[in-house]
Formats: sequence, C-alpha cells, structure tokens
Amino acid sequence: MAKKIGSELLARAPVLLLLSGAGALSFGLAAAIPHDGLHPLALMAALLPLQLAALLYVFSRP
Repeated sequence: MAKKIGSELLARAPVLLLLSGAGALSFGLAAAIPHDGLHPLALMAALLPLQLAALLYVFSRP
C-alpha cells in the first residue's frame, strides 16, 4: 500500500512541481500589482497561471 502511494506521488511529481511554480508566480504577480489602483483584470491575470496549473493537475489524475 505504501509503495503504491509513493510510486503515484513520484509519477505526479512534475505536475506538482508545476503547480508549486505557478503558485509562486501568481503570488509574485499579485504582489507586483499597485495597491492604490487595484484593477480586477490585473488580479485575474495574476491568478491565471495558478488556475491553469490547477486544471492541469486535476485533469492529469488517473
């Protein structure tokens, strides 16, 4: 059982790494938005990498 869980996690490691990188990118982009004039489109654009990586994570599951 533990061996099966470890092999599944190892197989999904690239997707998890991509998800982590997209989260860091989204966090950095959201932090770069000026706080005096927060525009909704800028916030949506900052969250787009995280959303796309999450979709890839969900649809790559066995």
